Amino acid sequence: MSGAAGRVGLVLVSHSRALAEATEALARQMTGESVAIACAAGAGEGGAELGTDATAIAAALERVCGPAGAVVLMDLGSAILSAETALELVDPELGARTRLSGGPIVEGAVAAAVRAAAGGTVDQVAADARQALAAKIAQLGEGERPAAPETSAAAMPAADAAGPVATAAGPAAPAAPAVGPVAPAAGPAAPAAGPAAPAAGPAVPVARPMTAATGATAVATFATTAYAAASTAKAATLDVALADPNGLHARPAAQLIARAASFDAAITVENLTNGRGPVPTASLIALASLAARRGDVLRLRATGRQAAEAVEALAALLQREVTAAAPAASAASGLAIPVAPGVALGPLVRLERSLPEVPETTVDDPAAEAERLLRAIDLASQDLASALRGSDILDAHQALLRDPALVDEALAHIARERCNAAWAFCQAIDAAAAIYRQLEDPYLRAREADVHDVGSAVVRALLGGAAGTLPEGPPAVVVADDLTPSEAARLDAARVLGVIDRRGGPTSHAAILLRAAGIPAVAGAAELVPESGGARAGLDGATGEVWIDPDPGTALAIERRRATQRAQRASRRPPAARDGRVRLACGREIELWANVAGPSDARAAREAGAFGVGLLRTEMPFLGRLDEPGEDEQAALLADTFAVFAGAPIVVRTLDAGGDKALPYLALEAETNPGLGVRGVRLSLSRPAMLEAQLRAILVAGRGHDVRVLVPMVSTAAEVSAVRAALERAHDALVAAGRPHLWPVATGIMVEVPSAALMAERLARHVDFFSIGTNDLTQHTLAAERGHPRLHALADPAHPAVLRLVRAVVEAGHAAGRPVSVCGEAAADPDVAPLLVGLGVTQLSMCPSAFDAVEDALAGATFAELAAAAEEALAVDEASEARAARAAARWPG
Repeated sequence: MSGAAGRVGLVLVSHSRALAEATEALARQMTGESVAIACAAGAGEGGAELGTDATAIAAALERVCGPAGAVVLMDLGSAILSAETALELVDPELGARTRLSGGPIVEGAVAAAVRAAAGGTVDQVAADARQALAAKIAQLGEGERPAAPETSAAAMPAADAAGPVATAAGPAAPAAPAVGPVAPAAGPAAPAAGPAAPAAGPAVPVARPMTAATGATAVATFATTAYAAASTAKAATLDVALADPNGLHARPAAQLIARAASFDAAITVENLTNGRGPVPTASLIALASLAARRGDVLRLRATGRQAAEAVEALAALLQREVTAAAPAASAASGLAIPVAPGVALGPLVRLERSLPEVPETTVDDPAAEAERLLRAIDLASQDLASALRGSDILDAHQALLRDPALVDEALAHIARERCNAAWAFCQAIDAAAAIYRQLEDPYLRAREADVHDVGSAVVRALLGGAAGTLPEGPPAVVVADDLTPSEAARLDAARVLGVIDRRGGPTSHAAILLRAAGIPAVAGAAELVPESGGARAGLDGATGEVWIDPDPGTALAIERRRATQRAQRASRRPPAARDGRVRLACGREIELWANVAGPSDARAAREAGAFGVGLLRTEMPFLGRLDEPGEDEQAALLADTFAVFAGAPIVVRTLDAGGDKALPYLALEAETNPGLGVRGVRLSLSRPAMLEAQLRAILVAGRGHDVRVLVPMVSTAAEVSAVRAALERAHDALVAAGRPHLWPVATGIMVEVPSAALMAERLARHVDFFSIGTNDLTQHTLAAERGHPRLHALADPAHPAVLRLVRAVVEAGHAAGRPVSVCGEAAADPDVAPLLVGLGVTQLSMCPSAFDAVEDALAGATFAELAAAAEEALAVDEASEARAARAAARWPG
């Protein structure tokens, strides 16, 4: 689905294979798999020695140089000689489509990849690679700074003043920009009204040799041309302050390019703070030349049919606060990322995909082709429903498949460029995937795989092909490259011992499905598993260990580990016998509740023996939505979930968005510190209509069920009172409408900030129960951003400061007769859960897959022993010492 075959390819030639591969990885952060990139680096076997090899370069060119051509970037002098020799070894037609670039290999590769992904020609890609240092040189003052272009027609070259140029959104009247016309991010576009007429002045050849002087001024010339285009029509203008703490660097610039391409408008950006620009939104190099830093005021100017929408959308991107985000789980050195626990060993098989090449051809009847696409979407919907039946993920896939932003974009390609349906949908998919790929939040970023999954289903419906399948044979360990949700759902647990995903991650929908199916799995294993070969494989889904063709001794050790794991599972109570309770040796009962996101999660939790739902995350089914879910839609989804736990308690959290959960349909404003900004209850109270619609949906769906409402991110009693008032209004509205519903309803709060913990005694007068969210409580107590790669040691809920706040809430709850539960990750931690119970917590809510580990951790202990361990943990200085207090306790576990 990447469409790489229709774009310019890149070959990276370096004396060091490590340098070339790292450069490729950096470029792919901008473009994903949408551009074919090959490394021809190093010498000797496997490129282990320093040097270059002409035959390897020729082979790389043959792999990536399609009809659009290829650009070769090189590091040192002899690499140039090897590349020139390689051109003599390949077919002359292929050589004619190849450009050797003198640009810097790292910066040039990133710039070239972005321009190639945007559908640029081979000469445009080569030009961007050559100019890659211009912005850096100008910013550091090492060369003559490009002058801000004059805006009057008299000051422009004749060719520039002649009229507008083609822009990110599509063609306009002709002109001759120094670095060539701009193609849309999703792929090349043909002019709607026919070929462009000649420019009024002499055109500047795109592929001309670039000297130091021309390289320094190319961006400014490009900017002048674009500004001339914008000056000839009525424009929409908006000034915004850049929010990204790292400025307009490559990733947000690439995202800006992708977003701009979705509008029918010619768009430029100018940095009013330092006087640079304006530049068009279709070139990474041009945007980099703005040298925009956080707080700089940028002027967005657009002309065309969607000018107003374009500047508003791009302003929202530029104003959005971005913080560094780390994956939910990461691979330690020499390990893959743990995804689903379990040990597997067996024959190695690879998932076979059969997706035809997408032709980049045009059609004579766009209207008929549009109908063909819509029929294919219907067929794809049926195919996905068959694969994902019974899963919450199906709803998300179906919404994505019919998302107007995706379908309308594809239909626009058909109407405007006469693309065939498959090519049009591929371009829309690539543009959508690029948006997800640039998101900071790892969970949202993992939805890119869903976009490609949907795209593949439509292409199969149009052109044939088959979904990913396994070769016939005995049960085996499956190796896949970026397993999609529908592929994961189609895996037969009876034939699959385990899954090794060379790419992917722990928060993908495929990973969620593998965990639900109980299939051991790891992800991010590309460095451990070769692209081909291997007869046997083993993995440990809890540790991330992977073995390819293990020797007999290692294989025996893996088998023993698997046998031990099976014995442990066999010794546990079956889920049906669990009844949601763990009984301590003294007879005290601890309830195990489940954290769920929808009906599928709820069914798995019920089967695992959960006492009830301790946290229903209402925002999760709508993470990828561009439009706000309606009240009836919310009520229907809630009713499906409630039905699974009929007769059991269900705690429903109101919308917990903001911060690291920037739901697209909310269009949140940028904040300096979003973690401490308008999120949780603050966001809900700022949008009373949205809050009351959700509350009405909960009350309607909750009729006949033991449903309780949980309010997130509460800091003050006034917030609780405001939500209770909203609940009353929701109740009154339903009474007035004659709609049966649940009433009254218990209302509690999540204790996630220190103020709520410290004021728990007062807050107990306003709530019916407490639920402690240890994830946020830990980060706010220790002032350590959750997921920050350098603050991992501080993000530990076992820290005595966090435990002291937990104790304060428990004591306040007990004094007022208010139940206290813990629903954060600490509840599922076998080292921390015993300490929480020792502090007096009687309800632990977690992912059902953690039930066994927590039950084992509590087995054989008395409450007195747990309380003693908790008191010892409160008396130490560090989290590691608190964990040691549990480890040193006398009970087994």
